[in-house]
Amino acid sequence: YLPPRPFSIPTRAAAPRLCTDGGDVKGEEDWRDVRARLVAMEQLEQADPDAPPGLSSPVVSGAPVYETPLIERGSVILGGTQQEFGFALRQQYFHKSVMLLLQHDDAFTRGIILNRPSAMELDGWRVWFGGDVAEGGLFHGNGRAGGTREIVCLHSLTSDAATRLSMPVIRGVQYTTLEGAQALVASGEAERSSFWLFVGYAGWAPKQLQGEVERDSWYLAAADSEVLLRELLRQGTDLPPPSAGVGAAGDGLQTWEGLMRAIGKGEEADRTRGNLEDRMLAEWVRQHLVPRPALAEPARAEGGDGEALAGRVLCSGRGADTYTLESQFLHKSLLLLLHETEQGLAVAAVLNRPTANVVQFNLPDRPRRAIGFGGEARVRGGSLDVDGNGLLWLHTRGEALGGTPVGECGVWRIKSSDAAARIKDGDASLSDFLLLSGVVGWERADLEARLARGELEQVASPALLWPQIWALGEVSPGGEAGSAGAGSVEAAPVELSDGTAIWYAALQQGAGGGDEGFGASLGAVPPSALADEALQVWLHFFAGHPMPEAAAE
Repeated sequence: YLPPRPFSIPTRAAAPRLCTDGGDVKGEEDWRDVRARLVAMEQLEQADPDAPPGLSSPVVSGAPVYETPLIERGSVILGGTQQEFGFALRQQYFHKSVMLLLQHDDAFTRGIILNRPSAMELDGWRVWFGGDVAEGGLFHGNGRAGGTREIVCLHSLTSDAATRLSMPVIRGVQYTTLEGAQALVASGEAERSSFWLFVGYAGWAPKQLQGEVERDSWYLAAADSEVLLRELLRQGTDLPPPSAGVGAAGDGLQTWEGLMRAIGKGEEADRTRGNLEDRMLAEWVRQHLVPRPALAEPARAEGGDGEALAGRVLCSGRGADTYTLESQFLHKSLLLLLHETEQGLAVAAVLNRPTANVVQFNLPDRPRRAIGFGGEARVRGGSLDVDGNGLLWLHTRGEALGGTPVGECGVWRIKSSDAAARIKDGDASLSDFLLLSGVVGWERADLEARLARGELEQVASPALLWPQIWALGEVSPGGEAGSAGAGSVEAAPVELSDGTAIWYAALQQGAGGGDEGFGASLGAVPPSALADEALQVWLHFFAGHPMPEAAAE
């Protein structure tokens, strides 16, 4: 999605009306009404061929809602459910969203999500999550805020004062800014209850949305103002007011299902009800649409700034929600801190996420080794001895194989060319090496904060885990290899572990131990089943593991 494009309070003199093809927003009837009536008549005739033509649609309590092939200002787009890789693992707020397009032209498309009411208030108005652009950090949680914030206030006012300060969307629905809404209330032209307040929006580049529609990421619909305003009113009144302090926010699934049924896709709504994406959305709502207390600045351990990081082994904390919605590969993970840059960036690699990609050597026994996923950041060369394929080679045989020790944990890193030479000379076998692709990076202050919050914990005796971790790379010998040299990288069917058993082993030996003063761990609840399921889905899409049966249904 695109960076924010600021807008200001429009006036008739300062800004042209957007509805170049729709006529005056206050006109008696625009072309959408005509089309809605024709669609409604067709629906009635199809439902009962002998029935006389009618003037209202039988769906959504008599208000016209229908599927449309057109993307236009005022269109309602419904989050699709046919994508192979949907919104379970990231951007969960788009899952089964109901989006109203405020702008659609050759330069830009802007929309707001209509079905994500939060438990937050701004200037006395309940806030809806409008999208991930220009939300100003309001929905990040933990009191973190910042960046540009843009606010849209939908309303159905028809006075001249309201029209001057507003932009039309469809007949009967306009929007203004927060300042415009405040001015209308202050002047007596409107009540506070006349407005629905949305923070943030979603944006698309030219033709981007059309491409997403063609990939079944969205369903296109059209609805009249009665449907939209009634749904907004229902969402707002079904929940306790934010001032009640009960932290009630909405996932909006009822609104999405109702509109899906209205456009004839009720079976799809039934098929996907309660799936992983639904449950991940509910978790996103809990974490982001309910006010959360600001985190206190973690106490910095005495002497912590001078402690070397390389060689320390961490495991993800036992918190239930830390890595559920994003970076799922860190859930139940073990990490080796490899290096700290002069700029204070701590570089680590995940140790227990084997993938279906393997390295195979063109030797008589065709040795193969699974490549582990080390992190999302890619490294090429530099101080970590990463090879041309982006692979980091680690071993635990010390000076016998040589290389560079990673702190004092017993792990060494080695150049791939040196490792290949030792394998060919018979001084080592491929199973002596752990091969990792990618790293994770945190600013040191961020890392220490994660440790203080219990999101990460230090492993007391990591050397006890090395045999189990190295065993994750074992695969059966393969057939013909692609090349000699340092080995060929390929994808092959292998039996893979999710690595969680080693994480449990780390906890049982006392994660959180180690030197006093660095990352003292906090007690936390056991990880949630939802985070476990999200990890399994992540492993399928990004590490080549089989899709878990529950998610495949």
